Amino acid sequence: MKCQHCQDEATVHLTDTVDGERRELHLCLDCAREAGVDLPESPPSLGLDAVIQSLIVNNVGELVGELAKLACPDCGLKFMEFRAIGRLGCPHDYHVFAKGLDPLILRTHGATRHVGKVARRRPELSERLRLRTQLKNAIAREDYELAAQLRDQLRSKDADA
Repeated sequence: MKCQHCQDEATVHLTDTVDGERRELHLCLDCAREAGVDLPESPPSLGLDAVIQSLIVNNVGELVGELAKLACPDCGLKFMEFRAIGRLGCPHDYHVFAKGLDPLILRTHGATRHVGKVARRRPELSERLRLRTQLKNAIAREDYELAAQLRDQLRSKDADA
């Protein structure tokens, strides 16, 4: 838009309503000073982060606004990046973003604490799972005698099935 006095680029835009009639005035900085318009020395500083943060808080809510400030100290992932890509960066993110993740996990899984796998429909699978877990633990403890017994039990269950 051009200045109404000198045809330079207008940077000052004034709107006034007099007797129900709206009047607009578009001036360049020099013409505005000559007209006696009180201008600040420098434009207000609006950091992009502050603008985005206020938009998030106003449109999404305070909790997300608070979470938007968080970043994982280990992997550097920000909560809003997680929301965009749908993947966490490291195990530490579960603790850093707990306020935002807990409602999501509760809604998705029905609980926020993992209690292990349980085969609900076929009890024989639950027994196999228990034996496999015991076998894994026996191997980790280097209790090979018990591990051999558990392996044999698993093989006999496989043969029965």
